Amino acid sequence: MIMAIVATALFVITACDKKDDDDSGGGKEESGVVTLTAPPYKDVARILNITQDNAEGIKQLRMMESGAYMITRADGTQSARATRAGLGDLLYEFGKFTYSDGKYVFDNGMTISFEQSGQNVEVTITWKNGTSIKTTGTIDSSGAVTAGVFTDNLCSRPWKIDRVIVSAVFQGKTLGREFKGPVDLAEVKAWYEDSFGKLKDQFDANTIIEGIYFDSKGLFAINYQNRKDDVAVWRWTNMDKGDLVYNWNDKLNAISLFTGNASVEFTKTPESCKLILKGNVNSIDFEFTFYMK
Repeated sequence: MIMAIVATALFVITACDKKDDDDSGGGKEESGVVTLTAPPYKDVARILNITQDNAEGIKQLRMMESGAYMITRADGTQSARATRAGLGDLLYEFGKFTYSDGKYVFDNGMTISFEQSGQNVEVTITWKNGTSIKTTGTIDSSGAVTAGVFTDNLCSRPWKIDRVIVSAVFQGKTLGREFKGPVDLAEVKAWYEDSFGKLKDQFDANTIIEGIYFDSKGLFAINYQNRKDDVAVWRWTNMDKGDLVYNWNDKLNAISLFTGNASVEFTKTPESCKLILKGNVNSIDFEFTFYMK
């Protein structure tokens, strides 16, 4: 189950709240750290682990600070099979929600409300057709990512890809190319093979990156148009420098160019984020610099 996998992954990822005195770089202002728009649902972000098997295979409901949600299902129902495939027999579905009067309204037509008593909750799910069920769950109170302005900035929205610059060091030379967002990884693969030779990776035709999600409980997901989302857990390695590390839940199927080290910078005018994902394939070092809004 994804909850056990995430818990395991957290043991292999370390967080460090080490202070840094260097105020240089696009992510800083003279008066301090750049502060972007606050996460709109920070106060009502929740992770609900469903403990009954009466909710169309739903195992987890994750409402993120940005207003994005992730539903984790067991692959057992027709409605679940219509979503993107996930780890093993789990499937992930992403979308957006709004919150009002104690109810989370998802853009897939579902409405969620719950009554909490300690860690235990009674959950009411209303489906798109208007029928409802009651189920039970628990609130996930696992350790959060180190809090701070950088964390709030990352979790302030589902980031959309504006453009990406791919660069690689090969035989002492740095080669690079810019791709417009959403990014078709088949184009990246063609550039790679023109420059470096055959690439064995999961770049099918129209494998297109639309955006990237973060939440303060440690979820990191790359969102594609037409293939399963790559889901990982993340932690700061040095928050003040914007350095982080992530660990894939499904290492066999995740895009192998993205190997787990990253850094971020934020700018306020316009509000944007530069995310650098680092990797190594066939002894070639890569950087994917995503410019996101």
